[in-house]
Amino acid sequence: MKFQFTVNFKDRRTNARLGEVLCGADEVDGDVSTLPTPAVLVPTSKGEHAVLTLDLLANVEKRLLSVLFYKRGEKLTIDETTRLFGTVVIGGHFVEKSGRGLKRIRDEEDGAKEKAGEDAEEERARAAHAHAEKGPPSQRLTVGHYRDSMYFGLNSQSRAATGIVCDTPFGQKSMTPEEYSRIWSGDAHVAIALADEHVGWESMKKSKTAAIRTCEWLDVCVRESKANDIPLWGVVLGGEFKDVRAECSKKVAERDEDLAGYVLGGFYAGETPSKRSELIECVIEHLPAQKPRYLPGVTTLEDIIDNIERGVDVFDATWASETASRGRAFVFPIRSEDVLDWDEETDEWNQPCATTGADAYSINIWSTAYKRDFSPFIDKTTRGDVCACPACTEHTRAYVHHLLQAHEMTSQVLLEAHNLYHLVSFFAEARRALRDGTWARFATFHRRYAASSRFVKTAATPATSAKNNQALEK
Repeated sequence: MKFQFTVNFKDRRTNARLGEVLCGADEVDGDVSTLPTPAVLVPTSKGEHAVLTLDLLANVEKRLLSVLFYKRGEKLTIDETTRLFGTVVIGGHFVEKSGRGLKRIRDEEDGAKEKAGEDAEEERARAAHAHAEKGPPSQRLTVGHYRDSMYFGLNSQSRAATGIVCDTPFGQKSMTPEEYSRIWSGDAHVAIALADEHVGWESMKKSKTAAIRTCEWLDVCVRESKANDIPLWGVVLGGEFKDVRAECSKKVAERDEDLAGYVLGGFYAGETPSKRSELIECVIEHLPAQKPRYLPGVTTLEDIIDNIERGVDVFDATWASETASRGRAFVFPIRSEDVLDWDEETDEWNQPCATTGADAYSINIWSTAYKRDFSPFIDKTTRGDVCACPACTEHTRAYVHHLLQAHEMTSQVLLEAHNLYHLVSFFAEARRALRDGTWARFATFHRRYAASSRFVKTAATPATSAKNNQALEK
């Protein structure tokens, strides 16, 4: 499997960097694609998006590529092989469906050896059929993961020395590193090594045990990945303990020759934001600079910007999907040029929540305030670009409100399409800011916007408005 990561630019003031991932099944036949970083991965269910069909995903990307190509002047950085987002597929979703050995056969059972032989033959046949049916990975970066960021968190299952307990379409099943690694044979461009991930407040003893176990499993995954020709990303754990994280980072980095990248695991699982920032910086300090770094679970723009500046290259789009599942549409500005009047921009989300349910980043389309609102999700006369997503160009807030009230699945399709388009647009603008040398202004704008959203506006004055608008020019 073809996988290559290249760092093309580094910011002088921060550790932020521009890069690109080249991936594909066969470079000779041209079945390769390029994913510019910082980038985002779209979560999937059983290998496909839970709501959006493949043609809708392609439509979202095509619309954004058109905007970037024709309106933003990025002709030199975009071609027919460019992809604006990748996908992350969950190992547990393919358990039993592909027949990969999750039926445990105990040695003490009568006829265990005969049973094992029959099961092995059946497993090979079912696996071959599954591969023939599924085919090679799509021409888009596909990352195989053990963790479902949509549901991972406080209720994560306990682990054992032999493997993890994962949620499958057929209930909870235990999975060893060998079984997990074989799932990705030919079905992903990159596989993330199995790790003993847990909630953030575990004791130091459990955190150390999990880190040691993760390193042991990594050796198994490395062996399996070589046999299956699948590039592997190693996972760094350690709970909320800096020393454990640092030691785990060093141990995982020792296997750098066998790894294609690194995953900052165990975050967004109950730890405080300040502790998370400290630990992420500690981990990145000990990781090789020439490999991509993936941080799953990020749910705020502030965190994305902070971690881009720390040197993280890949994130996931869990935030967009979770927001859409609650009937909310992203409306946050992407560029500072999109906000000509700071106070006017915050008028909508400063209204009482009982009226609109809006905040600084999204609006609640369930609200009756949108029952007769025939504007698209993003309809600001001060914006430089009108949202070109399938929802905003063809539908209105009132229509999606009606769909939500009627419990029509189309509402989730439109919200998912809009939120994904908006989040991917944010990453495209972040890359442009780095490339054009305007990252400081871009980051300052979003941090100031986030800070202002934490306080309800009491009285808008010309002086206040001028102060906020002029601050971005400094």
